[in-house]
Amino acid sequence: MFTFMTMKSLKILLIFIMMYSLNIEAQDLSDYKWKNRIVILYENHTNTTDVKSALEIIDNNASKFTERDILVFVYKDNIFYSTNRKPTDIKKSEILPETYDGYILTGKDSGIKSKATYPFNLDKLLDLIDSMPMRKSEIRYNK
Repeated sequence: MFTFMTMKSLKILLIFIMMYSLNIEAQDLSDYKWKNRIVILYENHTNTTDVKSALEIIDNNASKFTERDILVFVYKDNIFYSTNRKPTDIKKSEILPETYDGYILTGKDSGIKSKATYPFNLDKLLDLIDSMPMRKSEIRYNK
């Protein structure tokens, strides 16, 4: 009986250790390097309507974002949120400003490619991405 309780306790302890270690390993934006472009919508108490409008535009054009390997996050109060407003464990990169009244595009190389103020301009964003050498290469390769 004592052995059974000890084994059960060890299993529970192991599960807690594994869960804790997963939380320590928060994602970093650099995890997306060479895989995705990222659009970060900065939200604060003065631009909530602009962010909501941007998210609607993005949602209505999801296939264009998928085609270009674009991920979108909302950055508010030092937390990255998914587009469905769930908090993520992503840590802020040092190249990103703490606050900004607009949105930022990072390329697949993780560098900042554009900073723009609201309102969100989908055509300008997609034109910029489509003009990039890596994107031109992707278009040629996928045809």
